Amino acid sequence: MSYICLMVNPNGAVAAADSRETFPGHIHLDWRQKCFALPERRLIWACCGPTLRFGVDLLGCVRRILDSDRPMEARLNRVARLVEGLTRLGRDPGPFCLVAAQWEDGGFTVWDFRQVRSAPGERYTFRRRRWRVCGRGAVFLQAGANHRLLPRVEAKSFQELSYPQLLTAARERVSLAVQVDGERKAENRRYNQTVGGRVRAVGLRVKGL
Repeated sequence: MSYICLMVNPNGAVAAADSRETFPGHIHLDWRQKCFALPERRLIWACCGPTLRFGVDLLGCVRRILDSDRPMEARLNRVARLVEGLTRLGRDPGPFCLVAAQWEDGGFTVWDFRQVRSAPGERYTFRRRRWRVCGRGAVFLQAGANHRLLPRVEAKSFQELSYPQLLTAARERVSLAVQVDGERKAENRRYNQTVGGRVRAVGLRVKGL
């Protein structure tokens, strides 16, 4: 798993993520990039959940799908088919979550696209939500391990942040998730530490778009 967040206000959009990959046997690798910018598409996105399934680089495939000129809904449909196909091949890898923001028509369109299930043991289904951010609006999204352990974030609390401040806030949020996960590991050696490694952030600044 991992921890990702997306912060969007009229000054820009930023996405941040840690770099943890967890494999069977609690083997951790802290090198995986999970947030991306596609400047030509004016799009940023981050995802968490399974990253490598049966030799398939899921994040690489998602990046190729999103880097197209198809409507975003069509791209997300392709991502859903890919994830569902790989999920059926083996053990439950945990939910796949993707958050994204794209600059279009004088504002940001924000997507929250993730697998959810109504009860333990039920089959995952995809849920997608969409917002528009312009004027004085703001959106905050998060997904992944430890997001329920962190303090709540109200979107209105960062409506006025400049783009550099927004970028710092996103990095700090992910760093806090890494810290909390580390504290839990220190208290319980059997705890499967699922968040860690380098914190990355990407963004789109409104000025100059």
